[in-house]
Amino acid sequence: MYPTLATVFGIPLTSYYILWTLALCIGVLWTQRRAVRNFGVDIDAVSSVITWSFVAMLVGARIGGYFDNWSFYAAHPERIWMFWEGGLSSTPAFLGAGIAGILLCRKNDIPVWKLADAASIPAAATYVVGRVGCFLNGCCAGFQTSCPSGVHFPSDPHGVFRHPTQLYYSAISVGIVAVLFLVERRMRRSGRPQGAVLWPIFMVLFGAMRLGVDMLREGDRFFGLRVGQIVGGGVLVVGLLWLAHTLLRRNAPERDAGE
Repeated sequence: MYPTLATVFGIPLTSYYILWTLALCIGVLWTQRRAVRNFGVDIDAVSSVITWSFVAMLVGARIGGYFDNWSFYAAHPERIWMFWEGGLSSTPAFLGAGIAGILLCRKNDIPVWKLADAASIPAAATYVVGRVGCFLNGCCAGFQTSCPSGVHFPSDPHGVFRHPTQLYYSAISVGIVAVLFLVERRMRRSGRPQGAVLWPIFMVLFGAMRLGVDMLREGDRFFGLRVGQIVGGGVLVVGLLWLAHTLLRRNAPERDAGE
């Protein structure tokens, strides 16, 4: 693993923060471009929404990091205030950004579904890049395994192999990006409904990924489940309901004007 990519003026540049920062910057800029070009959203309004949603994403990521390692912080509560230490949690990050995005879209009179669908593909791509940073850092690894996909991490004794869950996330997220691209391409031909489609699909696939892959991860659990699984299950259900709402509204028969 390569937890430190370089050292500049005595400051270590860690692969975890470098790649996650790069991924988030790409996601933010790509979302803004898609919202303006593909959905006709005003650039000033969308810039404001994305900026504050980004802040909410960081807050959600940090809070999620506390829950992912609740036993450590329960033993060392004074470390809670050292927000520059420790890791981030992606699912609460998306949740924080989503809640902030909905509230800010309503405040700025931007249809929520437009910004949501604009953010879908960039969000999946962010996960592809960010999880590579986790792998290089050696964090977020899975249980010990004898599977051919097992990887030896430097922190483990010789001969111990673990599920590289970070790479599982990245690989599945590549597939999610491909699915979303195909769906968007088909909608361009058949017509895009006036409602979110891409983001609900992303929610369903992302939630299913967290439910599955997190079964292989070590770490603190609540009622036998990791935080990512609990939130991921909720995300999956909401995504299904949102997608059903969009499709049912699209297929609903129009009423006569005289009714």
